[in-house]
Amino acid sequence: MMSLGPMRGRLAVARDRIGRAATLTGALALTGTALNPDWYPASIGAAGAALGFGLLWSATLPAGQVRDTATALYVAPSAAMAGLLVAERLVHGVHWWELAADTAWTLVVWFVRPARLARVVAGREPSLSPAAVETAQQALAETGVPSDGERHPMAVWWSERAAVVGGVAPGTVLEHIERTGPQSMTAIIRSARPGAPVPTISITALSALLDWDEEEITVAKIPGRGAGVRRLTVGRPAPQHGADLHAYWAEHIAPKGMPGTTITAIRTVDLDKQVEA
Repeated sequence: MMSLGPMRGRLAVARDRIGRAATLTGALALTGTALNPDWYPASIGAAGAALGFGLLWSATLPAGQVRDTATALYVAPSAAMAGLLVAERLVHGVHWWELAADTAWTLVVWFVRPARLARVVAGREPSLSPAAVETAQQALAETGVPSDGERHPMAVWWSERAAVVGGVAPGTVLEHIERTGPQSMTAIIRSARPGAPVPTISITALSALLDWDEEEITVAKIPGRGAGVRRLTVGRPAPQHGADLHAYWAEHIAPKGMPGTTITAIRTVDLDKQVEA
């Protein structure tokens, strides 16, 4: 089955380009109406259609604060445009403030992208910018999963669920995977694009994806290495030497199986020598 991650990324880029074109069209309509009142009927009709589309889109969202916020963001550009058009219609002649207001509307919509923010708030679009989407797609297409990762189920899972565009770690690969205990592991997160840093990874989002306790997940710097790699740790590793057994017993074993007990002494035995004897 084809992964939906790249498809969603391409849709996000397409929507961004359509939004840019719509912004330029709105700017042209505002300026044209200010200079020529005959443009008003077509311009106000376009603004009304955009406003209606935004209201229809918001109707598909579950009722609540998220829906209210997304609706306000989505309809703000068209509502503001309609207000400016009405003001230009009521005022005779061309005034500097009309052109200034039209320019301000264009700049705000162009750079803020309220409609895209609405889709992000509603969870209908990844929070990555379209430029980041294209970069991640290119990195994944050029690099993919390393040969050693192809044989490890966790690396394959990471490439299909976490590293996709819009995922928690887009444009990355998981390698050097090691099991450190019955329910713990460590691995290296590497950027798929040489020279690019590993993106900031939300522990909350990764916890939800893994269905694992947030307190047992860390993404940390690797001493002596650059930002293109990060150390991932999931779970609590089993103790490796006697000094750790005291804390491990007190934290994991005593509270559940033997309340009130503590380790007072640790004795190690070389089993090989015992067998030989």
